[in-house]
Amino acid sequence: MRLPSCETPADTLRSIAVKNLPEPTADTPTLKQLRSSFSRLSEQTTPRWGSMQAAQMIRHCRVFVDLCLGRVPVALPIRILARILGPIFLRRLLAKSPTLAPKNLKTLRPLRITDAGVSLAVEREQLSATFDELEALPAKHRHPLYGEMRKEDVIALVRSHTAHHANQFGLLDNPPEVSRVG
Repeated sequence: MRLPSCETPADTLRSIAVKNLPEPTADTPTLKQLRSSFSRLSEQTTPRWGSMQAAQMIRHCRVFVDLCLGRVPVALPIRILARILGPIFLRRLLAKSPTLAPKNLKTLRPLRITDAGVSLAVEREQLSATFDELEALPAKHRHPLYGEMRKEDVIALVRSHTAHHANQFGLLDNPPEVSRVG
């Protein structure tokens, strides 16, 4: 991919954008279905893999949405790499079922949740609120890693990531019956 000629590295980053991504796989739950799935999660639910507890996983998913909304700082080298490799990574990610996504991938430092005193109820409520913010995004949104994206693509990315973690805790085994809107 040839980078456009710009005056500064920041201009170059702003000029690279993810172009329309494919729809997530048919078995990727909607935000509404994910909300419903997370209502079945308890402090006693154990992960199939990884070391996060249930409340930590929900906080991780919320902080991921916060990152998408621009509220989590990310180092410049990571942003540059994401702008260049992001389109390829995102297309491959969305083409996979959340049940087939790779496990135990390296996590960006700001998304690592190690605090053991996390409240499941509080985190669930905050995640739901960030889902509301996603649904209220304008048609175009500037993602801090991937540049300008369509609202639908940002939501697809969050759905895929969150569904991966719902699967981690067995919440996709019997998905709730909810309409496919959102």
